[in-house]
Amino acid sequence: MAKTPAPGRPARGIAPRRDRAGARSAHSARGEQARARIKEAATRVLERVGYRQMRVSDVTGEAGVATGLFYHYFPDLKALTIEVLGDFMTRFEALEEIERGVAKGDWYARSHAHNRLVVRSYARNPGIMRCMVQLGDEAPEFGELWRTSYHRRLELLVRSLPHLFPAARLSSARARMITIMLAGIGEHLLSEYYIVRTPELTALALGEEEMSECITVMFYRALFLENPPLERLQFAAQVADLRRPPAVSALAARP
Repeated sequence: MAKTPAPGRPARGIAPRRDRAGARSAHSARGEQARARIKEAATRVLERVGYRQMRVSDVTGEAGVATGLFYHYFPDLKALTIEVLGDFMTRFEALEEIERGVAKGDWYARSHAHNRLVVRSYARNPGIMRCMVQLGDEAPEFGELWRTSYHRRLELLVRSLPHLFPAARLSSARARMITIMLAGIGEHLLSEYYIVRTPELTALALGEEEMSECITVMFYRALFLENPPLERLQFAAQVADLRRPPAVSALAARP
C-alpha cells in the first residue's frame, strides 16, 4: 500500500495546490507575453510589407521566437492578421475616449474628434490601413467584421439626423443612406495622400491637424449647408471660403 502523507504535507513529487496554481499563473503570464510579442511583431511587419507579402518567418524573426511557438498560438497568418487588425479597429469604436471633453451638441468638435483619429491612423500607420482593404478583399470573415464595425460607428449620426432635421421627416433607411454619403468625405483623399502618396497631393505637405480640419469643414458644410464658426479654424479658412458669389448661377460659372 502507498503510504498516506502526513497531515499538512503533500506526497513527495506532488506540488501543493497553491504552488501548482502559482505555476499555472506564471506559465499563463509568460504565454500571454509571448503571444503579445508575436502580435506586436506582426503589426510592424504588416506596416512594412503588407498582408500579401508577409511570411511566418518574417513575424518570428521580428519577434525573436521559434516558428513552433508561432503555431502554438496561431493556426496561420490569416488568423493572426485578423486578430491584429481587429485590435486596431477597436480604437475607432471607442466613442467615450474619442469624444472625451467634447460637448454633445457641438457637432463641429464631435466630427473633428473622429476625423482626427482617422487621419492620425492613416498618417502613422498607412501600412495597417492598407491591410484593412487587402484583408477585407481576401478574407470574407474579416470583411464582415470591418463592415459591422463601420456601421456601428455610423449609428450615432444615423440616429441623430431625424432629430437634427425634424422637418425632413427622414426614415431610418434614408438617414442611413445620407450618413454613408457623408462618411465618405475625405476617405479617398486619405488613401491617395497617405497610402498611394500621390505627388501632387503630398506636395501640399499637410500636417495631421490641417488634414483633419479640412475634412471636418467639408463634412460640416455638407451636413448643415453652412460653415462652422470661422474663429474655430486654424488651417481651413480657404476651404470655408468656397462659396458662389451672390446672384451668380453655378451653371453659368466658368472655370
